[in-house]
Amino acid sequence: MNSRKLVVIVLSGLFLLTSWSSTWFEITAVGVYSEGIEREPTITTEYIIDSNQESFELSIDNSTPLLLYWINREDVSPGQTDTENNSSDSAGGGSEELTLDNQACSGSCLDMTRGILKLTMITMFAVICLSLVRPIRSIRIATVVTWVIGISIIIIAIPLAVATDFGISGGDESGDESSTGGFDTNAQEMVEVNQFAHFQQDSGFGISSKGFQFTYESVGFDLGLLDEEGRDNVTKNAPAEGQPGYESLIGFNGKLTIGPGSLITWWLLIAPLLILNLIEIRESFEEE
Repeated sequence: MNSRKLVVIVLSGLFLLTSWSSTWFEITAVGVYSEGIEREPTITTEYIIDSNQESFELSIDNSTPLLLYWINREDVSPGQTDTENNSSDSAGGGSEELTLDNQACSGSCLDMTRGILKLTMITMFAVICLSLVRPIRSIRIATVVTWVIGISIIIIAIPLAVATDFGISGGDESGDESSTGGFDTNAQEMVEVNQFAHFQQDSGFGISSKGFQFTYESVGFDLGLLDEEGRDNVTKNAPAEGQPGYESLIGFNGKLTIGPGSLITWWLLIAPLLILNLIEIRESFEEE
C-alpha cells in the first residue's frame, strides 16, 4: 500500500470519527403567546444535538402571566369527545398524516436517524478502504453514492427528525398533541389540542442565513378557562370579540431555527479524500 492510500484511509477514518462525535446542530426555539395572555409571554429554548443526546436551556420572558394562565385553567381533557373531533377537523388531514409519520419512527425519529447515519458512516469507511484495495468502477460509484446519502441525511433527514420529535410537524403517538406545537414541552405545563374548541393550526418551512426554519401558529378557545356552561356554548358557536367566552381565546406563534454544527463541515472534508481516491483509481486503470 503506497503512502497516498494510507493517507486517504487514515484521514477518512479521522474525519468520520470526528464528525460523529462533534456537535450536529444548534437549535433555537422561540414561542410567543400572541393572543389571550397579557404581556405576550415568550418561551425560548436553546438546544444542542450530538450523536448521543440533546441538551437544552429554557427561559421564559414575562413568565408571571403565563404561570397564572396555567394555574387558573382547569384540565378538561377527559370526556371532551366533541372538542377532539372539532380539533381534528380544524387541523386537517395533513396533521394526521404527519402523526402517522411520527409513529413510524418507533418513538424518536432523531434516534432512528442517528442509527441510519451511523450505519452510513461505517459503510462510507468500508467502501473507501475497499476502493483502494479493488479499484473498480462499481466500488467507485458506491463510494460517491454513500457520500451523497450521508450529506442528504445530515441536511434533510436530521432537521426533519428534529422538527417531528419537537412536535411542530405533528402529534405524538398518544394523540395528546401540544397546542403550541411542542414549544411548551420543556416548560411547566403542556396544554393539549383536545382541550380547545375551534382550534386551528398552521406550520411552515423555510431556509434563512441561520439554517432551516420551521414556523408554527395556532389559535383556539381554551375550554379550561371556562365553566361548564360556557364550554358548551363556546363549543357549539365560536364567540366574537366582546361576547361571553371570547376571553378564552389563546393564540400562539413559534419559530424553530435549526443551525448547522461542525458535523456538516467534517463530512464535507471527506469529499477531497474521495477525489484523491478517484485519482488513485484512475491511475491504477491507466497503469493496467
